[in-house]
Amino acid sequence: MKFIKWVLCILLLCGCSSSSVEKEPVENTYIVFASPLIKHEIWLKAKAGMDQACSELGYYCDWLGPAVIDTEEMNAVITTAIAQKAAGIITQAVVSETLLERASSKQIPVILVDSDMPKSSRYAYFGKNFHEQAKIFLNDIEKRLGKDTFLKIGIQVAEKDFAIAKDQIQEIENVFQNHKGGYEIIDVTESNSDKVVAKKEWDISFEIHDFNVVINFAGESAAACSEIAEEKGIRDSLLIYGVDDMSDNINLLKQGKLDGIVVTSFYHYGYQSVYLIDQYRQNKKPLSESVQDITLLMVTKDNVDTYEEELKNAQD
Repeated sequence: MKFIKWVLCILLLCGCSSSSVEKEPVENTYIVFASPLIKHEIWLKAKAGMDQACSELGYYCDWLGPAVIDTEEMNAVITTAIAQKAAGIITQAVVSETLLERASSKQIPVILVDSDMPKSSRYAYFGKNFHEQAKIFLNDIEKRLGKDTFLKIGIQVAEKDFAIAKDQIQEIENVFQNHKGGYEIIDVTESNSDKVVAKKEWDISFEIHDFNVVINFAGESAAACSEIAEEKGIRDSLLIYGVDDMSDNINLLKQGKLDGIVVTSFYHYGYQSVYLIDQYRQNKKPLSESVQDITLLMVTKDNVDTYEEELKNAQD
């Protein structure tokens, strides 16, 4: 018995000593998507794209973040991903710029999607060109109302303080100044990415103001706006626009309760971001073009049944 115990001790000691020998690190294949809204219909399309690319390339991918807007929780996800030496991070530009610098210093590429921090240490950006988006809106408005109509505009965003909201509104101003009939942004409200809040804000805004054009930059806001406009009997007196091809928006377009939505492929955000991270890991070099092209389309009742194929063909 003593002999057996002695042998076991020797084996344990050998095991302990061998674990202290430095080994070559195993290459990390972990990619984290710090989503702004992990249960939101439109962002889940980005998850589907990420999952597909990870499956093709052999990465393990995690989809983490808040269920409601909470940038501190997103920052916590990124902090953990950096500590875990992730192969790459995908997120929206509502997070701490300092964390992007920290990731870059650890040679962890960060891909920003949907909104950008141009002066940050991000590796690449996939997202809408807000100047082009504003031109698409104005083009459709002028087709319907003409170039001489004065535009009384209401806007709703998710959060007024977010750079993405400020940038989109700024580009509306930059582009709409070319409208011959003139324009005024009469009111800007926020939805907090919550349809109940969105409806309440539009209800109040419609009581106070008289619009002929409303633009919703939060995905859920167009449906909320449409419902309130119907309830108040003012739908026929204004154009209602939105963004993102959420199921509510598509259904309302088919019913003629929305006039148009500007869409892009969130699936493309997730899918191409993983491939960019893989490209970085292959050569560790900056991209010649860090801002990646993304297709924008205006979807109306006329092309609502064909836009997905059009979007796919434009990106292939």
